[in-house]
Amino acid sequence: MPTPYVIALLEAVIFTASGAAATLATAFLSPYRHLLAFAWRTWLWGSIGLIICNLALLALLFYFASGVGIAGGALRRYEVRDVLLSGLLLFGPLIFSSVGVILGCTFGWRLARRRLSAV
Repeated sequence: MPTPYVIALLEAVIFTASGAAATLATAFLSPYRHLLAFAWRTWLWGSIGLIICNLALLALLFYFASGVGIAGGALRRYEVRDVLLSGLLLFGPLIFSSVGVILGCTFGWRLARRRLSAV
């Protein structure tokens, strides 16, 4: 079973490839040329959202992991911090990548709609 990190990397590759294909299709196929403003803005802002959310995840992981004890140390109780760190390590890449792409694409779509309605 693939780890969330592999799934997040696969998500980024698929998003990049499909965004490139959609943008090129709208640029070179005349029936779809009116969608070019939507395609490139959605692709651009989705990519920016993916990068920003993954940087936020790395910052959270760095914050939580900076105080982790050394292996082989004395046993201690689990705290809320430990549970949050485990959740971020396991599911963070998948959740943060997906949220970044969705929010970025939504923002790009709204920018394109606003731009085209102003023209």
